[in-house]
Amino acid sequence: MASVKYFDSHFHVWDGNKGKIGQFIEKGQVDGMNLILAAPDAKDIEGLNEDAFTLKKKYGKRIQLAYWVNPLEKGSIKTTERFFKKHPEITGIKIHPCHYKPFEVSEKIVGPILDFAKERDLYVITHTQPTRGQSAIAFRGVLGKRQNLRFILGHGSTIEESVYMAGAFKNCYIEPSWLGFFSLLFEMAERVGGFNKLLVGTDGPIWFSGCNLEPFEDTIQLARKYLPSMKEVKMFCYDNAASFFRLNEK
Repeated sequence: MASVKYFDSHFHVWDGNKGKIGQFIEKGQVDGMNLILAAPDAKDIEGLNEDAFTLKKKYGKRIQLAYWVNPLEKGSIKTTERFFKKHPEITGIKIHPCHYKPFEVSEKIVGPILDFAKERDLYVITHTQPTRGQSAIAFRGVLGKRQNLRFILGHGSTIEESVYMAGAFKNCYIEPSWLGFFSLLFEMAERVGGFNKLLVGTDGPIWFSGCNLEPFEDTIQLARKYLPSMKEVKMFCYDNAASFFRLNEK
């Protein structure tokens, strides 16, 4: 059992964990997950995603689903519309400026899919990394036009930019797995506005190999080193996610 309530805000569906994801909830290691559906270039997309849809049906809001969109794909909005019509239980969108042909974030490229999300009250989770046009600050312009859009900066890169963005936009949160999970993030967050914009995530199954159950507790123990008390650890591991994903709303 996890030592505190835990919602993994960044978990990938892929062929390495097919049929295994449900065990994390069943064994009490997590209380819920934001599952990023299989990447468009994955093998057996339908089979992989079917596992996620089954879990959503079983656990309701404890399972959030983000549909992976390639904004460079011709007709991506129409493709997304068809998918959401078929699967209205999906709650969010995933974009990744580096997974396919890399692109720099711009209104022209990502604006349409952000509008799609905003119009439907979906959240967006994006990959960030410390390269031009792909770090957190690259989204400042497009979020400035969509102030109410719920947005997660996956990996929190760079740390300074991510903390700035979370302070500048009321619905912008930071999930710091890998690139942002360092003491500087927590120190800056405390100075700028507190810890209520931080979400724990494992980037599962990348944080660990073989889909074992230890990394969830591992992130809790890391957070205890960086946060002032268990109150803030609980915020980071669950309470902030409950607010962002509206887990307690009927």
